[in-house]
Amino acid sequence: MGAVHGVMFKYVGLASLGLATYATAAEGASIVRGVGLYVALLNAVVSVGFVTGRGASWVLAKDPSTGAIPWWALVAWAGFVVPTWCYTRVHTSFGKRYHGVLEANEILEGWWLGGRYADRVKERPARFAGVVDLTCELPERLRGATDSYKLVAVWDGTPPSPERIDDAAAFCVDARAKHNGAGHVLVHCAHGRGRSTTVFVAALVKAGKFDDWRDAFAACKRRRPCVKLNRAMRDALDAWQREYHHLKPHTRENNHHHHHHPVPS
Repeated sequence: MGAVHGVMFKYVGLASLGLATYATAAEGASIVRGVGLYVALLNAVVSVGFVTGRGASWVLAKDPSTGAIPWWALVAWAGFVVPTWCYTRVHTSFGKRYHGVLEANEILEGWWLGGRYADRVKERPARFAGVVDLTCELPERLRGATDSYKLVAVWDGTPPSPERIDDAAAFCVDARAKHNGAGHVLVHCAHGRGRSTTVFVAALVKAGKFDDWRDAFAACKRRRPCVKLNRAMRDALDAWQREYHHLKPHTRENNHHHHHHPVPS
């Protein structure tokens, strides 16, 4: 649960920082005190939403068909959005420069897993057959470069329900099928580590690439070593596999024999 606790620490930390600013600012600094209180209250609300698992689909009014966030929501939630955007950008740049973590990786041919800045990968296709977006906190960057888009808005560090996992996995398989199984699909969250990996491994199983999500995860780990699943994500995948994988596969792609042969670098 370390990843969940880490995410929670960010939200609580921002709320605490805002409260400290409000409490320590000089009496005459009404604007500073107001901003501090605003940041504290905003991130306290986010913390509650994170703990209860509620609000991710409406907190920023993110459009499920385009991934856009209206300007008024960005302004209203700036005390949450701006620090989140800064952290995501810095974390992505730092990971690439010092740890060689790309914005996205092609795990198997046509199957891409990554973060918000996947559009920066030079090797990516000019257009995807489908994109699954697991973020609720940031606007989509690739909507104009994909034939179809699916938003599965969840808080950072938390997985979708088994039903939503299955729905997103089926979306990926359908997107490729529309291109005779050759279309490229991307599943992404903010950093391409947890939320996106949860859906991605289920999609690989749904497509018949693997028989178990753990084998799919091992393939992801070989190509993208930064991926990790916390306990909640593993439990969600176990539940998904029990509830849905015993059913007839959605479709089975021809290259099923590629189970243990990820695309070379």
